[in-house]
Amino acid sequence: MTVDPITLAVVRGALETAQREMTLTMERTGRSSVLTVSRDFSNAIFDWTPEMIVQGQDLPIHLGSLILATKAVARHFEGDTRPGDVMFHNDPAWDGSHIADWCMYKPVFVDDELLFWTVSKGHMADSGGPAPGSYNPEAREIYAEGLRIPPIKLHEEGRERSDVLNLLLANTRTRRNQAGDLRAQLGAIEVGAAHLRALVARYGAAEVRACVEELLALAERQMRRRLAALPDGTFTGSRFVEDIGHGLGELEVGVTAAIAGDRLRVSLEAPPQIPFYTNSYRANTTSAVYLGLIMFLQPEAPFNEGMYRPSRSTTARPGRSSTLSSRRRTSPARPVRRRRSPTPCATR
Repeated sequence: MTVDPITLAVVRGALETAQREMTLTMERTGRSSVLTVSRDFSNAIFDWTPEMIVQGQDLPIHLGSLILATKAVARHFEGDTRPGDVMFHNDPAWDGSHIADWCMYKPVFVDDELLFWTVSKGHMADSGGPAPGSYNPEAREIYAEGLRIPPIKLHEEGRERSDVLNLLLANTRTRRNQAGDLRAQLGAIEVGAAHLRALVARYGAAEVRACVEELLALAERQMRRRLAALPDGTFTGSRFVEDIGHGLGELEVGVTAAIAGDRLRVSLEAPPQIPFYTNSYRANTTSAVYLGLIMFLQPEAPFNEGMYRPSRSTTARPGRSSTLSSRRRTSPARPVRRRRSPTPCATR
């Protein structure tokens, strides 16, 4: 379907407005200072695939990880996604960022057709566990960081599951604020959904779909032009992660970036996982790659998942070392202690 450029611009503006309204809703209705003052939250809109079609001017580590997390949740509920559903999760093992980031997902249907997902991620003031605030420096496995929530439904066909909500809130120290913050998230995804339904009512599903596909393709073309302007080749580098005070020494992380024409491949290598909460799961690591790509190449708007189509990133196998990054630079103050946790901790 050929997209009229004027219609494309209007649809793009309407999508960006929907996302901004989601952000304003979070700012004005959140209860905790983490959301209302620190603004430690992010909102995004995905299409039916789901691919991110609008990312706000929010936290980069949230937005990149939302891409993988939304796909993971959509796959989990494939065949069981209905109008009125609201999904929820925070588990890094399901491509979440870290346990403190609670995420809400709403599939947006128009005439029983799934067209969009509105998504909101917010850092909660407390997520349970032995340490208030969910940053436990003594955690040696992920279970000591807080409540792990795999993909679940908070609303099922429009009906709130109050028992599930009560279970979540009963495991936090700041129940009143937490309940308010979850209502703010729910309000944000509902506001975004209302804007999207109004957009489809005005232009029709077929034309909106065509505009979405063109916006993704436009971002991809612009990123490919930026990559094509770079010299071909393979480039390597590494950095040490500072000792976090447990005597493990500084651990080296290596990266290889290979540019070929308008394509980029980034390979990350890392030392073995450590039994403390500074490990990085796949979603966080991928998000860092996306941030570096945008900061270095500075592509033009629109900013959506199409930007990342020309790039691929791979990470070391969990808990494994490689020749590039098997070296440790130990702290002279304390000896290196090699410990392995059966279930790694996570952080942002």
